[in-house]
Amino acid sequence: MNIERFIKARKAMGLSQAELCDGICTQATLSKFENSGKAPAIRILTQLCARLSLTLDDVFPVNPPAQSKANQLLDRAEFKLITSEYDSANDDLDNVDFDNLSVQGQMQYYFVKGYLSALLEKPIADTLYYFNLILNDLDDTHSTIFTQLAYTGSGIAYGNNNENQKSEFFFQKVFDELHTLPLTDNKAIWRALNMVFYTAQYFAHVKDYKTSDSLLQYGYEICANNHVTYYSARICFRRAQNAIAEDQDCTTINAYLSDAKAFARINNNQKLLRRIESTKIDKSV
Repeated sequence: MNIERFIKARKAMGLSQAELCDGICTQATLSKFENSGKAPAIRILTQLCARLSLTLDDVFPVNPPAQSKANQLLDRAEFKLITSEYDSANDDLDNVDFDNLSVQGQMQYYFVKGYLSALLEKPIADTLYYFNLILNDLDDTHSTIFTQLAYTGSGIAYGNNNENQKSEFFFQKVFDELHTLPLTDNKAIWRALNMVFYTAQYFAHVKDYKTSDSLLQYGYEICANNHVTYYSARICFRRAQNAIAEDQDCTTINAYLSDAKAFARINNNQKLLRRIESTKIDKSV
């Protein structure tokens, strides 16, 4: 919704919220629309737009602006974090025109760059540099989801560096905020699942399988409730790995592996498929 255009049109006509909504709706209804994007009934919105000489298409564009090439590359690189195509994601980032990115785009760039550095186990100083650019410069008020992603990435980096105390410090910060994560669109869902999965993986790493399994179940429910398969394969495979570590019965383990394999095929995650196939479990059960 192009709420900004709506507000600019109201202000350009010198109308207060109370004046604009007079005879159409309550000021509270208009305020919710302008401040939080909660659209009123279509009859009300049509009348408000008509009073501002706007059409519905001005507020709900039929053909929204296409993404820039840089944003397409950033989103593609971010999605490749899910399928573990790390080298290809780095290639995408190399082709991004960083100087022309918005602040939001720069945070996305550094978040993906930092994750790739952490997941490829590059020197930890390099990894933390990318996250610190978010935490100390671009989002110094810690008001965007990129702060939580930077905490998660920092936890991954310290965990890979066998500094579990520091790793847990960051994952605990993530854990405390998981219930507040926005699930407003596909990109927000990717990021929420990212944080849930890596936090669960950390707790598995320190052998707290009960907490890990609880987080994995939460992540799986996010996938189911939002009708997405992102991370479903990795969640099921991590559940299988936890079950193996806990010496659970082969029927349970094989069920998780079977689900992981099915979701990996749906997501065309070839690297994960190979890992699943190499997992040695008694298939006769």
